[in-house]
Amino acid sequence: MSRSTAAVVLLALGLAACGRSQPPALVRLIEHLPAPTGPEVDFARELPLGGEPQVVARDFDAATVGRLRLEVSGPARRLVLSWRNLGDPRFLPFRQLTVPLDPAAGRQSVDLDLSREAYWVGRVLGLRVASEDGSATLHRATGSPGASLEREMALKGQSMPAFPALERLEIPLPELPPGPARLRLAVGLLPEFDKPGVSVRFTASLASDRGSVPVLEQTVRGGHGRGWHPLVRALELPAAARLVLTAQGERNGQPLPAGTGFWGHPILTSGHTEAAGENLVVVLIDTLRADALGAWGEPSGSTPHLDQLARQSVRFSELYAPAPWTLPSVVSLLTGLQPQRHGAGQRVGGFVPTGLADEAQTLAEVLAAGGFVTTGIYNNIYVNPAFGTGQGFDSWTWLERPDAELADRAVAELAALRDDRFFLYLHLFDPHNPYEPTPPDCAQVALTTAPGYRGPLGCYSDRRPGLPQPLPADRPWVRGLYQAEVAGADRAVGRLLAGLDELGLRENTVVLVVSDHGEELWERMPQLYAGHYRPDADHGHSLYRELLHVPALLRVPGRGAETLSGLAETVDLFPTVLATLGVAAPPTDGRDLLAAAEPTGRERRVVIAGTLLQGPDRWSVQRGGWKLVVPLDPRLRPELFDLTADPGESHDLAAAHPDIVTGLRELGERELAARKKSALGKGATQLEWNHITKLRSLGYLQ
Repeated sequence: MSRSTAAVVLLALGLAACGRSQPPALVRLIEHLPAPTGPEVDFARELPLGGEPQVVARDFDAATVGRLRLEVSGPARRLVLSWRNLGDPRFLPFRQLTVPLDPAAGRQSVDLDLSREAYWVGRVLGLRVASEDGSATLHRATGSPGASLEREMALKGQSMPAFPALERLEIPLPELPPGPARLRLAVGLLPEFDKPGVSVRFTASLASDRGSVPVLEQTVRGGHGRGWHPLVRALELPAAARLVLTAQGERNGQPLPAGTGFWGHPILTSGHTEAAGENLVVVLIDTLRADALGAWGEPSGSTPHLDQLARQSVRFSELYAPAPWTLPSVVSLLTGLQPQRHGAGQRVGGFVPTGLADEAQTLAEVLAAGGFVTTGIYNNIYVNPAFGTGQGFDSWTWLERPDAELADRAVAELAALRDDRFFLYLHLFDPHNPYEPTPPDCAQVALTTAPGYRGPLGCYSDRRPGLPQPLPADRPWVRGLYQAEVAGADRAVGRLLAGLDELGLRENTVVLVVSDHGEELWERMPQLYAGHYRPDADHGHSLYRELLHVPALLRVPGRGAETLSGLAETVDLFPTVLATLGVAAPPTDGRDLLAAAEPTGRERRVVIAGTLLQGPDRWSVQRGGWKLVVPLDPRLRPELFDLTADPGESHDLAAAHPDIVTGLRELGERELAARKKSALGKGATQLEWNHITKLRSLGYLQ
């Protein structure tokens, strides 16, 4: 979902009745950009595709084509789109997108939103298409203008809504009260132009009936690799104003084309400067199983900060993720929708999973419409904007660094946002494979967890699928390395919480800490082999408790600590958090966990999980004290567990209770059918070459 509804809500904030303390009016100016215009262009028809790229269009301006539709058929599993710009010596690897196909779908349409592609700018000399892993026929290729000049531009890992720095562009400002205001934006160069000898001069001014008033002038010189340059300017806002933006680029004195530079997400704030209402911080710790925390029984004492937070928070002791890997679980957290409805994480053509559909409404979008500034910092390939997770965020930064550095960056963001009402999302990654804790954590935590280990492994273990796996004698030590990484994530959370205290933000900030999924630590190898699971996987391959049971802590200012033991799901956190902030939630699959509980909530609730990343696909259904795991392959048998007598899910009772198997299966199938009926559809995934390289390095792609 776009932010088109946000401006109306935000403007209303600044138009309170006279005499009241007025909250600031916050306007995202990118929503007021003039729309591109132009006809649909028919590029090509009936072209055979194989490994050799076919040129489908020549010599056109990228600004006239914001969307591309490719109608294809054939057994190919992927399409590769590449283009060459004016001034390029050849087709360059970064001007390339790879798109998954479903070879069983017959004729299918692939819709590409090129506004998500940073390098789709300037004059395109040639556009070409090839197929991979099979042949295909391109029946038709058409291009049309995008809905906006807006692009999701990533510079040095920081992604934000942006638009090309044209020679001159006017943005009409909405009706805002005249007076003091603040303009916050960023400027930057395309990476290919961030070289010595290149410079772009950016200027902004306010034009009105009273004339033109300069707002900023900034020259960005290439060769420094700094990415975005954030700028903040105080200004006096006149009535009926227009923001006039200009840019001129040159290389060694010779002019450069429009699009060399970019404007990054201008936000105008006018009126009262104090933020009204509580803020939100969400910390997601990747690959954190619940029993790795002291608050859930881990005995090593290696998570003191999270355990202390648990003593200040509402602790959801039985909360379950909807999938055992990152993308579908994180999207469920951000949308309040189950994976079968939001569509992200579905495997297509044996390549990469689908992303989030555009029509979904994320937590960031809801809060942006409510006057929040939204920012995210993450370290996981599956949370990058190619999968749609950045929808609604004013800034979405991929930082491939240890969790300690992510926490420091988050505290710096908090300092910059302290005068705004904000939503900060922080996605930590240390507990994810490979395990490489710091030497102190290795010595103090891993040795405590696996005392007496004298094997060959040091403070590093890489257990990616396909690599040689640790021997049974080494596995306790590897578990210790995992716990040591958890200790590092715990310390990062402690740094963030201390930052809230130092900045005076603790008493007006809601804090949620949760995980996306757990980790398999060789608890059930015989079961994995017997069920034809992938036994060398760390997660994403099964639906057992160690991968689905995740910790969740919610600290709400003014609310005491308590433990809620009822059955809960990740989707419940979406409406729960919004309720604590006093913000109305859109339709959701979850329920407010802090509202009055159902008298028999645990017995009546149906919990479904599925959407595997690796191995034969399955789904599970849990109700009351029973859980059924159902394989999609009819040659594999279902598994039934009595959770009251066997909480570890180690004894399959399917053969002994066929009536319960039948009942739970029918219950789950009805629920899945209902979700499918109201599904949003599958979002497009378009991966740049560097994303593919990263996925292959992690073992997700072959």
